[in-house]
Order: sequence, then C-alpha cells, then structure tokens
Amino acid sequence: MTEERKLLILGLLRMTEMHGYVLNAHIDSVSPITLKKPAAYNLLDSMERDGWIEHREESTGDRLRKVFSVTTAGEDAFFELLRTQVGAYTPNESPGMVGLSFLDVLPRDDAMDLLHKRRLSILDYRRAFESDGNVESGDPHSGSMQLPIEYARRLADLDLTFIEEIIEDLSKQLQRKEDDNG
Repeated sequence: MTEERKLLILGLLRMTEMHGYVLNAHIDSVSPITLKKPAAYNLLDSMERDGWIEHREESTGDRLRKVFSVTTAGEDAFFELLRTQVGAYTPNESPGMVGLSFLDVLPRDDAMDLLHKRRLSILDYRRAFESDGNVESGDPHSGSMQLPIEYARRLADLDLTFIEEIIEDLSKQLQRKEDDNG
C-alpha cells in the first residue's frame, strides 16, 4: 500500500506545490485510501531522501513551513508508479465485513438493531458525496480526480444495497419464526 500512497502524494504535488497541511487536506478530500498525517509526513521525508520531492521554506508569521514540489526524479517515479498501478488489479479489503461473518451468533433482535444502525451510517457516508461530483457546476475534482469519488459513491451504494438485503432476509426469518411460534 505504500506505493499507492507515494503515487497519491506525487500526483497531488504534480498539480501544484503545497505545504503539508494543504496536502493533507487534499488527501482527506479526494483520496480513495486512508493516509494519516504522520504517515504522510513520513512519506514526504522518505521521498525527499530518495530525491523525488524537494522543499523550500516559506515564512508564515512566526513559523516556517516546508512547501514541497516534485523533482525530475519524482516525475519519473510518478509515471512508473502510475503505470504499475493502472495496469494492475488489487482487490479491495473490506474490514467492515468481518463482523458480518459472525452475525448469526447475535440474538436476531440485536442483529437487526445493529444492521439498521449500520445502514444509517452508510447513508450518512453516502450523503457526504452528494455535494461533490457535478463537473458542470465547477466541481474542483473534475476530470480523472473525480473517478475515486465516483468509485467511493458506488461502493457505498453497493454496501447499502447489501445491508438492506441482509435486513430483509433477517426480517423474513424473524417473521417465519413468529409464524411458526404463533
């Protein structure tokens, strides 16, 4: 996963030079992967040692901040990483599915309550994308930068459909159990 993180940082820095805070804000807004701030700063240091990026210091009041940009070696590394990743398939991991593997050990009512709670969480997550995505309205994430956002939308839609199907199946099981007991 480190190679994807390096590709992300290089790609964003290719668009414009930026300091760490702005870089992290961009990563938080458009990234299809999780990249915590300490990991991003560690990667920046590593890529600077490798000669892929460089920094200049810029004064902001009482503080100096590093403004990063991509070097020629970083351009070469970016295109190598890009070609490698675009040409390969990496299956998604779904850590959130682990709990569903053991859903049947919960009392049915508890399982239903938790699934409804999860459904609401998915809906909240999905709503976060609704303001994005309209390229015609001047969306700042137009072009191929829109692709990870659209992918996340579609995965959220798939998760929502999947959870709703589980809820429906579990509801039918509960109804059959009530019918058998009543």
